[in-house]
Amino acid sequence: MLKFLKYMRFVFSLFTLLVLSSCGDNGDFFYNSTRGGELGDPQEAKLREYYSRLEERKVSLGLLRQDGGGADTPFDFDDIVEAFEQLAFYNEYDIEKNKLLPNSNAVSLAKWKSNTNISVVFGVSVDKEQKDKDWQEINDLLSNLSKITNQKIKVSQQDVNMYVVVANQREIKDLIDEIGLQRPEFDPKRIPIITQLPKDIHCMAMTSMSSEPNSAISSALVIIRNELPDIMRRACIHEEIAQSLGLSNDSHFARPSIFNDDDEFATLTKFDEILLQILYDHRLNSGISKKEASQLVRQIANGINLAL
Repeated sequence: MLKFLKYMRFVFSLFTLLVLSSCGDNGDFFYNSTRGGELGDPQEAKLREYYSRLEERKVSLGLLRQDGGGADTPFDFDDIVEAFEQLAFYNEYDIEKNKLLPNSNAVSLAKWKSNTNISVVFGVSVDKEQKDKDWQEINDLLSNLSKITNQKIKVSQQDVNMYVVVANQREIKDLIDEIGLQRPEFDPKRIPIITQLPKDIHCMAMTSMSSEPNSAISSALVIIRNELPDIMRRACIHEEIAQSLGLSNDSHFARPSIFNDDDEFATLTKFDEILLQILYDHRLNSGISKKEASQLVRQIANGINLAL
């Protein structure tokens, strides 16, 4: 969904592993760590205009669908299994010194074991009407994700382990600076790319986990630009929060899906819900390898497919 940067997994410290995702337009950035300075002090009105034109163009091409798919997007058992393996066991890139490095190596499965307690942080640029809309969208999505995964995923001010930041370009750095004081894994001084967003990046998500074997996702950070228009904004909320649950890649095998970089769908589809059901089946443990999980994935997918 609006992909460019994809998900990246890299060693952040001796104890933590990070996975980074973003939605953006095709282009090259972050190969030079100073590139983000191009938007050091942008005028919000210009960005809003840019994203509005972009959304109009995508919608005119039949992209950013919100219908969940239909007769034109059929899928079967093999499609489910292939997409899940690509999304859960591969990452597109590694990152090193703010440079993206291709990575085609299989990784172990990552998911949450603990409750996901989410704090939504708004910048002052988000007016009350927009804030109410965002709250409704986020709450509805979290309720749906909780039912799909059978996990406790909710907005909370206690034991927060996921932050969702909705802010304009100028506010993002200050808000993440504050979050970094509570969650040093997201300290922008150590990972500056999360606050050096050129306009090609619409939103992003980062998850962290222990580097120990069989570790689970322990925290996450989601960033949504306030300059985005309605559909792109909704697309970012759906994809970044959903992918923060552990489906760490994008693949053309995933259709109909938001976990695909073709921009076709803006909101969760039935196909996506099935993939998340598989991920959070109790038979799949965090840290399991693709080879170890192969037969289990087929068994789980077959059971879900038969019940459709």
